[in-house]
Amino acid sequence: MEFLETVKGWFAPVWDFFEPGLIAYAGDGAAISWMPLLIQFGVIALVLTILMRSIGAILIFTVVGVIIHVIVDVVMPMVRDSAPFTMPPFMADGGVNMTYVAYLAALAAGFFLAMIVLSIFKAMIFRGD
Repeated sequence: MEFLETVKGWFAPVWDFFEPGLIAYAGDGAAISWMPLLIQFGVIALVLTILMRSIGAILIFTVVGVIIHVIVDVVMPMVRDSAPFTMPPFMADGGVNMTYVAYLAALAAGFFLAMIVLSIFKAMIFRGD
């Protein structure tokens, strides 16, 4: 059990960086809404992994995945609730909105890791591709 405590100690600062952004922009302000976040995330990651020809394009597809995720975050309330268009909150009063940057960083890290795992499965299933 000491090993698990050590691993938790390694990942605690990373989670502490990502958590405020996820709570603010993928949740209701008090907790993270995991189900809609992971469904949207999973569909985008799966489609991008299928379209990715080689693992060398992983960084480009990670950035594309984050951009698509932000576009869906903006468009979904307009489609679902007839809400007015709002720009993503990149800028805050007097500078960059670091909470939103933490959210984007969490998305980028998630897409990067998910597409690596999905690429491994894709390579095992589609051997000649």
